[in-house]
Amino acid sequence: MMGYIRKFVNDLTEKDKYILFGVLLTVICVVALCLGIYEQFFYQYSDTDPFMMGINVGAKKTAEEYAMLKNQFNELFTNEVKTSSDDIKASKLEDEKEIIYTAYSLEYEDETYYHVNAQIPIININSEEVKKINEEIKNDYYNKANSVMRQTEGNTIYKVSYAAYINSDYVSLVIKSILKEEGKSEKVSVKTYNYSIAKEKMVELAELIERKGTTQEAVQKSINDEIKLADANAQVIANEYGTLYERDLSSDKYKVESAQVYFLTNDGYVYIIYPYGNDTYTNEMDIVIF
Repeated sequence: MMGYIRKFVNDLTEKDKYILFGVLLTVICVVALCLGIYEQFFYQYSDTDPFMMGINVGAKKTAEEYAMLKNQFNELFTNEVKTSSDDIKASKLEDEKEIIYTAYSLEYEDETYYHVNAQIPIININSEEVKKINEEIKNDYYNKANSVMRQTEGNTIYKVSYAAYINSDYVSLVIKSILKEEGKSEKVSVKTYNYSIAKEKMVELAELIERKGTTQEAVQKSINDEIKLADANAQVIANEYGTLYERDLSSDKYKVESAQVYFLTNDGYVYIIYPYGNDTYTNEMDIVIF
């Protein structure tokens, strides 16, 4: 192909070459102008994805702005899906429903024994990997809600809510559960599922780090700084109120490669969550955002 193009150009007269290059230059300028106009006036995420790479990568924020996002973490759980694009191509299990929707809405109360408000989602994508995820979600949350509603001792509060995001072809689902059993501390758990529609497989944190244009070393520093700060704040609280959730700063769970709970928002931010309630009765958690 290149040989034919070279021969074509060589056969042109000097005047024709100038005309050809002029036409090509004009076409390039027109295309660049059109892209510039689209990016400035029509592209929804031009401020955070100026090169329109297909994934909204999130603008850099100040430390105060990141702190605000962390404080607003619980406000994310609105039981709905937020997307960066209306053009999401996926083979659905149910065509008329969203890619993520509330499959089970359980709101029941017995004044003596329980209060249940569980909004349990399903990922509406027809793949074997997603079917496994949906089965796990049902086993973890639907079955737990039903077991709470069958109890005849003590009094238990059980709540489930979720946040869901689609960014490019990445689907992130975050499920938070709150369990308060009589005589025990409140237990807040968070689980996440990250799935690539195009690759039909789960998305590792390393892939999100790469797509964000940062490095594992930079993310590791953010994790270390956040955990050290959280531990210092916990020490202050312990001195004042006598309660302390101890963090083992040397634990391997704080290494980037060990992170299990993370997700990508539709506006391009990656959250890494350390929900200590996943393993014990506590509502303590640490949050890293980049």
